[in-house]
Amino acid sequence: MKIIKRIIIAFLLLGLLIVIAAYLYLLTTKPTLDGSLQLPGLKAEVEVLYDEWGIPHIYAQHEEDAYYALGYVHAQDRLFQMEMLRRAASGRLAEVLGPDLVEVDKFFRTLGINHFAKEHATKFLSGDTAAYQRAAHAYQKGVNHFVYTGRGPIEFSIMGIPKQAFTPEDIYLAVGFMSFGFAEGFHADPVLQKIKTEWGDEYLKDLSVQTPPDAVIIKNHAGEIKSTVTDQLISKINAAIEKIPVPLLQGSNGWVVSGEKSVSGFPILANDTHIGFGQPAVWYEAHMEYPSNSFYGHHLAGIPFGLLGNNRYCGFGLTMFENDDVDFFVELPNEDSTAVKFQDSWELLQTRTEVIKVSGADDIHFPVKSSRHGSIINGIVENVGEAGNPIALAWQLLLVENMAVQAAYQLNHASTFAEAREAVSKFSAPGLNVMYADTDGNIAWWAAAKLPVRPPHVQSKLFLDGASGNDEYQGYYDFSKNPQAVNPPWGFVYSANNQPDTVDGILYPGYYYPKSRAGRIYELLSAEKKFSGDNMKTIQLDVTSHQHAETARIIAEALNAYADDADLAVIVRELKNWTGEHSKTLIAPSIYYNMLSQITYRSMQDEIGVTALKSLHGTSVPKNSYHTFIANASSPWWDDVRTTDKKESREDILVESARETVRLLKKICGNKPEQWTWGKLHTLTHPHAFKDVKPLNKFFNVGPFAVDGGNEVLNNLLFSLDTTGYFPVQGGPALRKVTDFANLEQGETVSPTGQSGNVMSAYYDDQAEKYATGQYRKMMMNREEIVDRKKHKLILKP
Repeated sequence: MKIIKRIIIAFLLLGLLIVIAAYLYLLTTKPTLDGSLQLPGLKAEVEVLYDEWGIPHIYAQHEEDAYYALGYVHAQDRLFQMEMLRRAASGRLAEVLGPDLVEVDKFFRTLGINHFAKEHATKFLSGDTAAYQRAAHAYQKGVNHFVYTGRGPIEFSIMGIPKQAFTPEDIYLAVGFMSFGFAEGFHADPVLQKIKTEWGDEYLKDLSVQTPPDAVIIKNHAGEIKSTVTDQLISKINAAIEKIPVPLLQGSNGWVVSGEKSVSGFPILANDTHIGFGQPAVWYEAHMEYPSNSFYGHHLAGIPFGLLGNNRYCGFGLTMFENDDVDFFVELPNEDSTAVKFQDSWELLQTRTEVIKVSGADDIHFPVKSSRHGSIINGIVENVGEAGNPIALAWQLLLVENMAVQAAYQLNHASTFAEAREAVSKFSAPGLNVMYADTDGNIAWWAAAKLPVRPPHVQSKLFLDGASGNDEYQGYYDFSKNPQAVNPPWGFVYSANNQPDTVDGILYPGYYYPKSRAGRIYELLSAEKKFSGDNMKTIQLDVTSHQHAETARIIAEALNAYADDADLAVIVRELKNWTGEHSKTLIAPSIYYNMLSQITYRSMQDEIGVTALKSLHGTSVPKNSYHTFIANASSPWWDDVRTTDKKESREDILVESARETVRLLKKICGNKPEQWTWGKLHTLTHPHAFKDVKPLNKFFNVGPFAVDGGNEVLNNLLFSLDTTGYFPVQGGPALRKVTDFANLEQGETVSPTGQSGNVMSAYYDDQAEKYATGQYRKMMMNREEIVDRKKHKLILKP
């Protein structure tokens, strides 16, 4: 017995030593926040002060030194995020993650973001004569100094990722990946074409393919400037998105109120960008001070310039424009499929060979063909099968010159309204709504994108004719034609990804989001009152949707005949009386979203299948359609085409949905309706790339938190509709920020988790609770305050 006891004790001690050794090793991977480091190539010493939230405040004597330091500290905190983003965009995930990611890599190689990145890096970042070039090169020099000399993140060791230098191409890979997240046409167009082809126009009538009549439209205004001076295709893209270890951008809220409507007498800018949740958070904050500029910005991984932020004169925020920048052209091939017809001639298809390196397997060589319209995507993009005519992808990112890097640099440094407008005009893709304010009192909204002129007959959400020449672009609109409003008399500008005003007299096609968020912003900002920064925060956290309440009442009225049924009576009562509030203590949201899920799946799954339906749910189309579709008792969608002995009605589907909703809620929450609270179904977890790897997921994931909010409320903690009864949050505000231009040093923000992507850092998840409960913190720009409250000081020496 003694021997056995000693063996057990020895094994326990050995296990303890292994744990201690592992912990001590992990400590060595933490970012260096104190002391001094040598960075060869610096012109002078740089001081980096870290505040209580791990935000670097960089003080440099030269602009290039500031960006060198930014690159280094950014890489310390986010190198794994940078690595995953560039690998995803360039189709190089299988190289480290193995054969399971080959199809994802094929998808992105076919899109051609890697070629877009190479072409633009060669064109715009091969020299160093322009200020933006020198700053970008300095930033990457800092990133690479950490790559070469720093201890890599623990994820690199676990996954066997080799450390490789970053190049200018990687900056454009980040731009391309951001653009992909914005392009809803990848999801929606093939599904809508499938519906039209297989079921006819009658089935499209209940889907808001065009702008719905009740849309809230952002009005244009030119004010005076102020100055004191098909199926396989569907499944392919769904599979790719599910496996990408980097979250995609999905939407946003942004608005600016003028000084006439603010308590301070200066503009107030509010912004919350909506992105799929992941760990680390998407945005990286940094404050830089050098002789020619002072800037507090939010940066994407690998991009040197802030896409949100403010200098001492002006500030800006972003939402997705949602313009339709993706078109699918159906080509007419010759007999051996080596050429396609265009008008009266045959044009040879071009072929390039992509090589995918696969961890633990042989390299894969596969051809990608392309026509004048773009890459042939049969069998690669969702809902376009391998058989049939070639389908070519025309994506504006790949068709027009992209000056996003120059635009962001110029916007970061803008010192006049004219400079800011010029910077915004350079954005071509992805489409952005830029919210702007400055200390002169100007406010503005610009829809920034290079917009193609399509022939009047073209419905851009359906496949186009690539052979006749009749559906070709007729040029591009000048930026002056883009939707925009400058200093409007109503005192505010805003966007919630909703339909903007006309372009040259037409409502420009896009995947604009319904009136729920936009209408609520317009309602709240139209109040006859003056707003403070605290008022802006209250609006950002608002969880009421009149549109959802309207849809709920339609469902309740259709079920009113069942009000005496014990189970269904709860459904009818709660939906009829619901105000649209999405608080975690209420039961109505739990009922409503279960009903909405059951209704859409039971009515549409039989026609288009689960995969296509999930893809469609990921777009704005059904969100614009729920209330009109459910209100239409004669819609063809109600009939289950799989049954031949009867024709199902709306009543049949709604009653089945209600009974299944009650069953699910009883199973998940308990038999009593008062137990069916929203917070039990709607929880927020920030998933790391190891989210499904046990036990690492417990160590790297952040959460869960029961949260208020829901789909298309201002606190847009969004999720997918499904039939499980649970609605875990998948995306939402990737930050919240409010800046009153009366005092730029008192801006407030919050990150969903924390500043660092290093799991051993104190700043890995220190903001998660604050975010989940609707709290904010300061964005400090005052030197004296920063010095007084600093937690760490790092000196970077030449």
